[in-house]
Amino acid sequence: MKMVWETWPQWLTDAVVNAYKSGKHPAEIGAVIGRREAVIRGKLIREGVYISAAMKRKVEIAEMAEGF
Repeated sequence: MKMVWETWPQWLTDAVVNAYKSGKHPAEIGAVIGRREAVIRGKLIREGVYISAAMKRKVEIAEMAEGF
């Protein structure tokens, strides 16, 4: 199966980031623009806005390890 890479227009990227920053859940944003939650989360991660729970734990563990 061939992958199709789509470039998001800047106005859509800005709208998604602003919606997330204003407290909207990625699933809610995705429902409005017709994208899956995973796609929205991926975009927010690439834009440096969304940090997954797993990554937060990884950072916490690394900070704890610095104290040893």
